[in-house]
Amino acid sequence: MVYFPLLRHLAIQKYGLYPGRNRDGDFQLEFASGLTLILGANGLGKTTLMTMIYRLIAGTHDLTLPDEIGSSSLDDHELNRTAKRQFADRVNDGAHEARATLTFSVGEVGFLVERELTELAIVRFEVDGAPGRPEEDAYQEAILQASGLGNYADWLLVLRTLVFFFEDRRALVWDPGAQRQLLRCLFLSPAKAGEWTRQERDILSLDSRMRNLQAALRREQKERMKAVQKVQGASAIKAALTAAEQSLEQLNKRHDDLIALVEEGDDARQKARLNALRAQNEYDQALRELERARLLAVEAHLPKAEESMQFIFARLLSDETCLACATKGLTAKRTELEALLGQQQCLVCQSPLPKHTDVVDIGDKRILELQGKVETTKIGAIEQARLRDEANTKFHANSEELSVCTIERNDVQDHIKNLVSQLPPDEHKINEQQNKLAGLEELVTQLRADLQVERGKFAASLADYRSEIQGYADAIKKHFERVSNGFLFEESGLSWNPASRTIGQAGGMEPVEYPAFAVELSGSDFVGLQRRASPNQVSESQREFIDLAFRMALIEVASPDHASTLAVDAPESSLDAVFVDKAAQVLSQFANGQTGSRLIITSNLGAGALVPQLLLASAKPETPVMAPVVDLFEAGVPTRAMLESKDAYDRYWNELRDKVEHQEVHDD
Repeated sequence: MVYFPLLRHLAIQKYGLYPGRNRDGDFQLEFASGLTLILGANGLGKTTLMTMIYRLIAGTHDLTLPDEIGSSSLDDHELNRTAKRQFADRVNDGAHEARATLTFSVGEVGFLVERELTELAIVRFEVDGAPGRPEEDAYQEAILQASGLGNYADWLLVLRTLVFFFEDRRALVWDPGAQRQLLRCLFLSPAKAGEWTRQERDILSLDSRMRNLQAALRREQKERMKAVQKVQGASAIKAALTAAEQSLEQLNKRHDDLIALVEEGDDARQKARLNALRAQNEYDQALRELERARLLAVEAHLPKAEESMQFIFARLLSDETCLACATKGLTAKRTELEALLGQQQCLVCQSPLPKHTDVVDIGDKRILELQGKVETTKIGAIEQARLRDEANTKFHANSEELSVCTIERNDVQDHIKNLVSQLPPDEHKINEQQNKLAGLEELVTQLRADLQVERGKFAASLADYRSEIQGYADAIKKHFERVSNGFLFEESGLSWNPASRTIGQAGGMEPVEYPAFAVELSGSDFVGLQRRASPNQVSESQREFIDLAFRMALIEVASPDHASTLAVDAPESSLDAVFVDKAAQVLSQFANGQTGSRLIITSNLGAGALVPQLLLASAKPETPVMAPVVDLFEAGVPTRAMLESKDAYDRYWNELRDKVEHQEVHDD
């Protein structure tokens, strides 16, 4: 089980951006269970405050997250001096005397960390009230022991991608690379999660070493050829050697080109195979839909016939196949049956059938559309199968040519060795260089074999890891559906959809399957749930809340019996008015859960209806509705816009209070 941070109290002293309510340099913020709503205007420090909370927990280390996390190195690194001074550079005095203290818990362990805001160094550190060594390594060790994670990079990954939902957030549910790293550290033991990472890094290291050595080998071969050309006193042996070297250079180039073609061909045939499978699946699905429609029509015309007979006729009408004798291509028979149905006659004895007003017309528009879809998808399946076969044929042809080229190249190399051995004594240096090159070539071959072995070992381990993580899939899908269907009007869900990926850049290797989920969503133009492979396939509002629902599901399943924190920066940025009420209700469910979790949200005062709706939905008995509000207008430094537009901001405040109080009275 993994434990997430649960915020309790924040104190900031002598930091110019937050002078506090009494303007004495003391800013205090209590994180009670439920909602904490930080309100302010642009430039008042909402995001800075959220970032400061994150940095107090994360410390002076961070991750560099690329666009595609995947198997990239996720080692944590120390911030440079500019990053450490991000808060000092926001105030005139450089935060010379400023301090910030955060009290929080991770599982059952309580933490207090105080940092100076000049460069974020730890001033004071306590674990369950006992003083700890005020150093980053001691703090990190205590965090890992309490959180159940194996390394500090995983802790930072959890903070960056789950706990804190910043404005520059990535669409986590559509990022299979980020997904697999989170699923790894959340649902595997620290030992297994660490072994996963170690195996991936060993493979990447081998891959990089092999490719670099191969490039160096090619450069050395060219240099050797140049050296041979400079040898004085050319003889018949030298002429033969030069010709052999030129032949080897051409063979090397051809060998490299064929390796590239084989690698590209392998990728192409894998893609073609997947495309053929998808096309066949589309054809099978279209055929099933047509069968269902035909069966409904037959059932309507022959309501008293047995189900097996109805199915046999429906199948014959669908794909011209007789299930009784397995004969195919019965076009004339199908036409005859359609005519009998159209004339309201029995399909067996041709007796007139009683008229029914609810009988489905065998040639109605829906069935014609389905027939057209079957034909279209069948053509597509045949075409994709042809492309798959072409890709396989091309791959095997290039592989065979590569084998022939390799044999020929080896023969030329042996011939060169024989010629070099006949050179005069002053040319033996070139022979020595050739021996070194041969050793490098053998090393490249060995590295490629080692890489294949390590990839095979990791694929076997990954199958076990994937199976273990899949044990949590149903719970994650259940929580996601509950939360996302609360956010959205459309029906939504997750499907278990392992993602294939080749580790490293060296080709010729089979891809491995990483654990991953895919989003499915209904829509006005779709029948049932349809997979949405990209965030561009949903609206901006849907995108934000589908991703938030996925994060909430991971938090709830990874740590089901413990409270946690979810910090969301400006969730209203992409909401339209219709989504506001649903968003407020679902966010409040997280805030009002039985575990005592914290929901921290920043928002502009005039952001719209979400703020009052969220306050009302999260309100607790015997507690003022406005209690969760942290008023940066009162506790922060007013901007020039606030001073010049004070009446407008006061009006917004009064409107907010009126909305909340009016709704309270209306509810009473």
